[in-house]
Amino acid sequence: MNDKPFSPRIDRNYPKPKLKVPEGSCDCHFHFIGPQSQFPLLTDHVFNHLQFEDTTFDDWERMQSGLGLSRGLHVQSMMYGKNYELALHAQCRYPDRIRTVISLPWDEITDKELQILTDLGVVGARVSWRIENKLNPKMIERLTGFGWSIHYLIRTADLETDWAKVILDTPGNFVIEHTGYPPADKGPEGAEFKFVLDCLDTGRGWVKLSPRFSNQEDFPFDDTNAFIFKLLDAAPERLLWGSDWPHPQYFKPMPNDVGLLDMLLDWIPNEQTRKLILVDNPTDLFNFPKLG
Repeated sequence: MNDKPFSPRIDRNYPKPKLKVPEGSCDCHFHFIGPQSQFPLLTDHVFNHLQFEDTTFDDWERMQSGLGLSRGLHVQSMMYGKNYELALHAQCRYPDRIRTVISLPWDEITDKELQILTDLGVVGARVSWRIENKLNPKMIERLTGFGWSIHYLIRTADLETDWAKVILDTPGNFVIEHTGYPPADKGPEGAEFKFVLDCLDTGRGWVKLSPRFSNQEDFPFDDTNAFIFKLLDAAPERLLWGSDWPHPQYFKPMPNDVGLLDMLLDWIPNEQTRKLILVDNPTDLFNFPKLG
């Protein structure tokens, strides 16, 4: 019998959102987990001391319906390591509705396999500071040559100089996840957040808006507002939004996803800018079918 404690379980209640999202709105950061009977997690992943509930295709469809979303970017969970079987299974199940970012065996994959993945709808590779010991600029260049974006999961407070240089030198599009986890108590003038703005300044860098770096235990997470406003002033045409559903490795009170969506009313009061971030930007960057 497995006596490991569970990571906090998701809130499956979806009251009607205050925000009515535009047609084609995309959640640019979510994860499928399981069913683990078919797609088991790594036995030695970074949070192996916990159990995680399955959050399956049916769960995801209910979440999307509850929030009024119709598209998503599936980001392979770190808990699957470099095994992207579940990610490809999901992409084949939803060929138009989702696009996929995977973690891959950097030094082993062939161009033929990369082309197969590209043709199926894989659009990016994920790089996590928890998994990668170092970055491989040649492989990054190779992947961007296939049109992929590189998705960096970093904590800017712990960012090493060599990683920072490789990220800024990424030859194609790259994405900073979770707003780069800047220290919320330092405010948007801090050096850590300046790196996020430097990424936007390259013209190739994109940022996923997320309150996950908040120091607050629960809503309203408004210590993130000033950071988001600064990003909006800098480059709204290269911003994305992601729910992070089902919020793996989140150890504060589990947030309700409708509440997270409704934060956009405060973050982005302009309706056209919300459409840019929810619809137009992900459609262009991840090559979703055009609406209409």
